[in-house]
Amino acid sequence: MKAPHDQPRILIAGAGIGGLTTALALRRLGFRHVEVLEQTAVLKEVGAGIQLGPNAVKVLHDLGIAPALEAVAVAPLATRSRDWASGRTIRDFPLGPECAQRYGAPYYHVHRADLHNALIDAYGRENVRLAQRVKTYAQDAAGVSVVLESGETVEGDVLVGADGVHSVVRGQLLEGQDPRFTGLLAWRGMADADRARHLGIEKNVNAWWGPHRHFVNYYVSAGRRINWIGIVPAGQWRLESWSARGDKAEVLKEFDGWHPIVRGLIEATDDVFKWALYDRDPWPVWTRGRVTLLGDAAHPMVPFLSQGGSQSIEDGLVLALCLAGLPHDPAAALKTYEELRTGRTARVQLGSREAGRMFHQTDPLKKFMRNLKFRWAALTNSQEKWRRVDWLYSYDCREAVAAKLGAVSASVPAPTADSIA
Repeated sequence: MKAPHDQPRILIAGAGIGGLTTALALRRLGFRHVEVLEQTAVLKEVGAGIQLGPNAVKVLHDLGIAPALEAVAVAPLATRSRDWASGRTIRDFPLGPECAQRYGAPYYHVHRADLHNALIDAYGRENVRLAQRVKTYAQDAAGVSVVLESGETVEGDVLVGADGVHSVVRGQLLEGQDPRFTGLLAWRGMADADRARHLGIEKNVNAWWGPHRHFVNYYVSAGRRINWIGIVPAGQWRLESWSARGDKAEVLKEFDGWHPIVRGLIEATDDVFKWALYDRDPWPVWTRGRVTLLGDAAHPMVPFLSQGGSQSIEDGLVLALCLAGLPHDPAAALKTYEELRTGRTARVQLGSREAGRMFHQTDPLKKFMRNLKFRWAALTNSQEKWRRVDWLYSYDCREAVAAKLGAVSASVPAPTADSIA
């Protein structure tokens, strides 16, 4: 394997949100030898929305893309959960200035493609190698060798598997750990906001809770589009693909009898897509030697806390800071990253599952008690609403790493010509 040099060479399999966040963070920290290997031939994201909690927005601001993000994002005023049929408000949680002040960053909705473009523009499209699918890897005390499907071998000091829920890197690292099918299917669509203007949709996370299913909609693309996702029982569908087209009539049937806003938004959408939802039980091991996992490759989760992308973003900065803090011992840096992230992401994974059960509640008494709890909190202006999410939104990657390793740096330095060459 390769001869040692002054900095570790980092290989990242996957140029999604988590992989690009990692690559950008490493570059901002002065790492010169970062190689991103993306399996697709064209670098693009799918046409879906993503919610970013302040915990993730803080990271993106730290990495210098605040202006690009602000230009395309929508900052919702609240999360408003409503009854599936009557539209009656069950829960109202503030996401506007009060949330931004408490957690140090706003809550954002963005189109995934807009976020992806902001990351890739900051990192440099020319720095991503396309059509480079990882086939296998080998490691020893000196480094890692990655064999691509083209037959080429790429060598480095560290391999980061950021290649999604069906990760090739994870498949070799943790054999036999297949994703768990949740029994749920996600329908998604994107409507032009002007076309849906007659529905009077608020600038919120609008969540509609019903028996065995729920529906969420919010604005993206600086308010020009409305993204929606509907979670239903999957039936026989098992395909986990963001690009599988569906039949709008089938979606309308799934939400028969639901509030007119839900059905009207579906009707205002031209193309609908569906994919089966997979997750994994939390797993304590992501790292072996010089190889580690990140994002959905490490901790895929159901979307009921809207934290899948945010956790990948946190992973990226924590990993980069660990490598910066232990630059001459990559294996120790990866192990430290694993120790910092497994407990937190496990809590988010399990919390996401529990949120889904709450949304889809069918037992009349339990549903009544759920709704009563939220209404009482609203009437008494209870601070419990904040305490329930403080652990999630107040997380600070730098503080977590500093507590483990000592302060790495006060802030991510701006890139220089040398650091991005």
